[in-house]
Amino acid sequence: MALTLYYYPPSFYSQRACFALEEKGVTYHRHVISIHSGEGMKPWYMRIQPNGTVPALKHGEIMKTDSKDIIQYLDEIAPDAPKFYPDANTPGGDRVAYLSDLMHKIRIDLITYGSACYRHHTHDCKMPKKMNLEMAKSMVDKKQAEIRKLADENPDLRELYLAKLKVQTGRDLTNEEAFIAMLKECDSIMSQIENELVQKWKGKLDNFTVSDPWLCCNHFTAADIYLATLLHRLHYAGQVKRFWGDSKRPYLAAYYARVQERKSFQTACGSANNALSSIVLPKWKHRMRKAFPSLVGFSMVATTVGFAVYIRYKGFPSWWPNSLKIKS
Repeated sequence: MALTLYYYPPSFYSQRACFALEEKGVTYHRHVISIHSGEGMKPWYMRIQPNGTVPALKHGEIMKTDSKDIIQYLDEIAPDAPKFYPDANTPGGDRVAYLSDLMHKIRIDLITYGSACYRHHTHDCKMPKKMNLEMAKSMVDKKQAEIRKLADENPDLRELYLAKLKVQTGRDLTNEEAFIAMLKECDSIMSQIENELVQKWKGKLDNFTVSDPWLCCNHFTAADIYLATLLHRLHYAGQVKRFWGDSKRPYLAAYYARVQERKSFQTACGSANNALSSIVLPKWKHRMRKAFPSLVGFSMVATTVGFAVYIRYKGFPSWWPNSLKIKS
């Protein structure tokens, strides 16, 4: 049975799922859901993903709707590959679950929006400059209004939309105090991970080989997927200097440089933070798909009218069949 990943390239959790699929080396189909165009809230998607979020992994009749569940599920369907979640009794296995859960506490959505809205707390933020506090609030308001509208238009999905609306109103993504508090919590977690790497790598910061360990084990685990995508998002949000720049945490810096050379990371995350390829193009493609029927209809009408005008003044072209010519 084919695997289909419903995802959005800039989505932090989509990057985790895509990264995991690439690591396992399983064959899968990609279906981009243009979140910025509201595709994630469309009735057809809500019917297969009741949360209306990405990522979602479909495997036959099975649907996994959370990045952590997807990563765990891949261990089940690809048992011969190194496990993302090794047995707790194996070397490093207990640390995988602990560190993954620790990083899961970081509200990356709050850090992402906060970094865009309050840029004086960032250094070299990579997000589009037009993404600011005013735009963020406008996006939140429009999204909530759209959810209410869809709830009214789709009675069979009303409860799902209202549940989604409740989640949206409770996120408070533009609160500066909450953003600063999350940065402090993230800083504490980064210190723990730095210490973990110090113990694991024992002074080695470059010239890594395939036999060198990663965060917890000698092979790539869920904890590595969590850390790699976390560092990549913090880089995008302009938080490098705060967390590992200027030799503040040299092991984290070395880890991020090392993981960027990994082919699976390049495929899943390499261009995911590029506004043109990951945001503008999917949004444009979605709008083109939506407008396609109208464009086809307009083109046919325009062609017919143009041909009629040509015949009126020039007559039928020489190649036109006599049987189809209209006699006056």
